[in-house]
Amino acid sequence: MMAQRVLLHAYRQLGITVRFEELPNSRTRSLLDSQAIDGVDFRIMDSPVSDLEKIAIPIAYEEFVVFSVNRQFKVDGYRSLQPYTIGYLAGARIFEERLQGMKVDTAPNLDSLFNKLEAGRTDVVLDSRASYCIAGKLGLKNVRMLEPSLEKILAYHWLSKRHQALIPRLETVLKKMKQDKTIRKIQEETWKEFNAQCGA
Repeated sequence: MMAQRVLLHAYRQLGITVRFEELPNSRTRSLLDSQAIDGVDFRIMDSPVSDLEKIAIPIAYEEFVVFSVNRQFKVDGYRSLQPYTIGYLAGARIFEERLQGMKVDTAPNLDSLFNKLEAGRTDVVLDSRASYCIAGKLGLKNVRMLEPSLEKILAYHWLSKRHQALIPRLETVLKKMKQDKTIRKIQEETWKEFNAQCGA
């Protein structure tokens, strides 16, 4: 939501209409390769995908946190998770890289991830701060979010190199939106709205 609202605002200033589609990663890659789609709203990984080029100004962020039921400790980076069985979503490469050598247990979706935590099949779960809403909607009243967050990663818009001429124009608009704090305002309003509908 955060990234898409920033982009809608930016593209509108350029007189360009954009449409967002929710797609699985595997389908996104094939559609990019066949030039059926023009870019990705945001990514937190810097690894190259198809012919995409990263737009230089961050438009959103992902804040990773630890969720727990029975474990209470101060989070101090990924190494502080070493004693525990750690759950996360299957295919989350960022956690695969950071948790090498630790005891992990993946799940196919957030519902399964939090239900396994509630049932004691994992000690802690890692995901974005926004995922706390899912636990609430599942009625899992014992799930707690530990502080501080593990890390905050900036997210960037990626656009096909077919639109090379558009990239500097878009970066100029986003840079101005960053300077006049429009991006921050959109981010804060989006969080506020999300937390309100989540009941947080």
